[in-house]
Amino acid sequence: MLTIDNISEHQVVTITATGKLIKEDYVRLLPELEQLFEKFETLRFFILLKEFSGFELDALWQDIKFDYKHKKQFGRTAIVGDKKWEEVGTKISSLFFQSEMKFFYEDQKDIALTWVNG
Repeated sequence: MLTIDNISEHQVVTITATGKLIKEDYVRLLPELEQLFEKFETLRFFILLKEFSGFELDALWQDIKFDYKHKKQFGRTAIVGDKKWEEVGTKISSLFFQSEMKFFYEDQKDIALTWVNG
């Protein structure tokens, strides 16, 4: 499941990703994000991975298409999780973005929030 939890005054969108993401998660969430990208030139993201177990292929495809479409509108992205494979996945994903993307472990959540707002 994907949820938008908050949008700060610094245009930081907080998203929580829980469990295994499916296409329907993106079908529900992406129109909301499209509206935010229409309103703001760029957005930063603070993504919390909670009991995250990955993506179904259709969901990953939705994510890739959306990210490519808005690649110039992404500001800093902080991803907070608790698994080594999430850190590796973040490093691989960061190769495809023009903006900064960093992984933080849960005990670094406050540091991540400071960084993404900086």
